[in-house]
Amino acid sequence: MRLFVENSNSNYKDEILDIIDNRKKEIFDFFNSDVIDLSYNVYIYNSLESLVKGLRERGFSKDPDYMCACFKDRDKSLNFFEPKDNPSENEWSKEEYKNVIFHELVHAIQFSLFGSCPEWLCEGIAKYLDGAYSKGIKWLLDNYINMEPIPSQSEIENEFGMHDYDSYDYAYVMVRYLIDIHGKDSFIDMIKNNSIDTVGLLNKAINYYNYKYFGDYLDKYLNQNIDNPKYLFHGSPKRLFKLVPRLSYDSDCNIDNIAEAVFLFPSFLKSTPYAFKDTIKNNSMELDWDFNIPNGDEFPLMRMSNVNIDENIIGYIYVFENSSDMICDNNSYQYKCYKELVPIDVVEVCYKDYKKYYDVVNKVR
Repeated sequence: MRLFVENSNSNYKDEILDIIDNRKKEIFDFFNSDVIDLSYNVYIYNSLESLVKGLRERGFSKDPDYMCACFKDRDKSLNFFEPKDNPSENEWSKEEYKNVIFHELVHAIQFSLFGSCPEWLCEGIAKYLDGAYSKGIKWLLDNYINMEPIPSQSEIENEFGMHDYDSYDYAYVMVRYLIDIHGKDSFIDMIKNNSIDTVGLLNKAINYYNYKYFGDYLDKYLNQNIDNPKYLFHGSPKRLFKLVPRLSYDSDCNIDNIAEAVFLFPSFLKSTPYAFKDTIKNNSMELDWDFNIPNGDEFPLMRMSNVNIDENIIGYIYVFENSSDMICDNNSYQYKCYKELVPIDVVEVCYKDYKKYYDVVNKVR
């Protein structure tokens, strides 16, 4: 890194470099990357006014007067100012400014690894990592997001920071939603592959968290009419970004259960056995285990014999909106889809919460 320091008598550059050196690894770890060299210019101005003036003199004329720090990919520069030792109530303190430095470092490292990304994505990731929303999503919904009309997805993507509302709130909620639904590793893969589906993303994220914090989150899934379902479900022991059709196997040679497809059910409960059975089988490898999961709407949802069961097993239910691509089997509640599917929601489930719906014979432990 090359340093350009306006006040050559100041040691503040050492504080900035300490933050960069000591915290860069956690950012690279988030992005699933080894630490690489950062060949950036670091500008440290004497005051907030000098920072704004310096940026404009360097050709960044569109930056607002309140700009307190930034990363510029055009000239690969990190730009900061030195807060006062005794700031007024409305000025940045050096302690507060540490998070600003870290925030801009996130941008710099993300650009090093992935190049230019949409602004909402860059800011959402930086806010996810810098701790700005430590009070939590519920607090954010209560105090800001649910107090105002929701902007359009297009506005967030194309007019970020150009409106009176805080665009960062919405960027954070979208990034947090993608990580919560798909898992962090799949989210990073989506960035690498430029495969984030932003259609309706903001509304999906806000609805998801409103259901989670202010409604009975699972009611809409558990109580739907399974004869005319809005949602279809797939259970799996794995956390996945998307579901891909795979050739199935059935020990009883039931032709309805053999296809190269994604198998779905209109009942959330009916999908839970599939979230646990493979893990239970793996835990019962040395035993003469047996499983039966009926396709109809009947209880018990799963019958097992000669199995080892850890009641803290975790699995996942993938949620999809019913569509014409999802075909219901004759005389059954089982659906098949022959295309790749990306879920609108993923619900983590624990075996002990659903064991009352299963029948177990000769449980080993």
